[in-house]
Amino acid sequence: MPRIINLASLSQFAAINLTSDPGYDPDNPVIPSCAQITLVWGSGSGVVAHNVLHGRYSGPFAGTQTQADGIHTALGTGAQWTALATHLATATVFAAVYIRDLGVLDAPIITSLTPGKNGTSSGTELPNEVAAVITKRTAFTGPANRGRIYVPGFATTALGPNNTIATAAVTALGNWGSIIAGALSAQGYVFCIGHHSRKAYTGISGKNHPARPAGTVPITNVAVRDNHWDSQRRRGLA
Repeated sequence: MPRIINLASLSQFAAINLTSDPGYDPDNPVIPSCAQITLVWGSGSGVVAHNVLHGRYSGPFAGTQTQADGIHTALGTGAQWTALATHLATATVFAAVYIRDLGVLDAPIITSLTPGKNGTSSGTELPNEVAAVITKRTAFTGPANRGRIYVPGFATTALGPNNTIATAAVTALGNWGSIIAGALSAQGYVFCIGHHSRKAYTGISGKNHPARPAGTVPITNVAVRDNHWDSQRRRGLA
């Protein structure tokens, strides 16, 4: 027998849009003295993945293709890349580096032209949504002052016990992540987290969130914190 509910005992509620961001500031989208530096990855299925990083620069923006080539080469050659590549599928390619000035509106994208760097594992490519994570840390606390780099394209040879990440793959990824700051620095950028400006607002719990100006926070260290596979996708690929 279905339950009968007295409608008089129900109270109205307001719908909350959980995807909205009350602190979003559409009037000030630039980040002064900051460039977006994107690592571009290709896969056997043709799906392209991007790691969006930030680099602070001094003086006027002077980004060039030579800088993009330099970052791509630094991260795609040498002992750290060679060790990481042994855990990436041969169809996985570190395809390019993009640089874009965030200090002005609608700046053009500068693209590296150096050849892509492929993985060298003998294993089968893992699903596109499977990734291993490098955590970025700064000297400050709070979610806005840390970040994650989802590295895709691993092969079955990177699988450890109980579907974890093999210890050698964890070590190789951590070592490769540790050279990112140097690769950016060699081209005139300080590895950082870029902050867009945010408006002051009151959260649904009543907490007051102050306005935040646009700016950058230098990254102090990176690490692979555990051996668990991650994914940015909430659902598998169709």
